[in-house]
Amino acid sequence: LVVDDELIIRESAKAMLEECGYTVHTEHDGLAGVAYYKDNFENIDLVLLDMVMPKMSGRDAYLAMKEINPSVRVLLASGFRHDERVDEILKLGVAGFVQKPYTLERISQAVHTIFSSNV
Repeated sequence: LVVDDELIIRESAKAMLEECGYTVHTEHDGLAGVAYYKDNFENIDLVLLDMVMPKMSGRDAYLAMKEINPSVRVLLASGFRHDERVDEILKLGVAGFVQKPYTLERISQAVHTIFSSNV
């Protein structure tokens, strides 16, 4: 599941992940992402979640998804550098972080790392 408020980012991430062989669904904001996750979490192995979105931030969306499924695996994406805002969300249990803009190689490596670590 890719949750990002920017259409170009959503579509790029979807194309990259599909290139890696994954089935991808996208949502346009945190609220929609949480609603979709609630209805489909048993079929979602990973959420690529933007940190800054209108309506519901990535942090709040992650916490809501974690209430639905404590084992949710989230890869956080942000245009921000890895700083204290990112560290705070990682400490809450997010499985990894990738800085935007990301490449096919970088996103595939980050996803592979999460799946390999069984986080």
